[in-house]
Amino acid sequence: MVSEVPHFHDGLLTGIVLGEQSATVYLRQSTGEEYTLTLSGLEVLQMEDFRQGNIISMVEVVSGRLPYEHAGLERLFKPPHPKATEEYQKAHAIVMERQAARIASGEVSLLVIVPSYGADLLAICREVKAAVRDGNGS
Repeated sequence: MVSEVPHFHDGLLTGIVLGEQSATVYLRQSTGEEYTLTLSGLEVLQMEDFRQGNIISMVEVVSGRLPYEHAGLERLFKPPHPKATEEYQKAHAIVMERQAARIASGEVSLLVIVPSYGADLLAICREVKAAVRDGNGS
């Protein structure tokens, strides 16, 4: 399930808090409005290059359709070494196909945050909810 995710182009990824099977991602639009994205049923998350001043190019939640060319799933599920036996190559291909099918069926969602600068985030979870944060930080 996915709640409507607003546009964050030129906004900021300001923080992330990880739970055992959840995550809360803190975002700020270029207008200054603060949001949280709550990821429930978190299965896998990978973020690279978190910095002070993480400028967002795009936030997208993919569910109910195939992700584009696996949309970075290779980052979430690292392939075996190119010289690994065919058995491992086939097993990895099966994992990639299964995850893409789960996203396409709507069983899970893929959160993609593409940076202009800084944090590049991918996550697979059961549910993504976007909410405006009030002035008290909640």
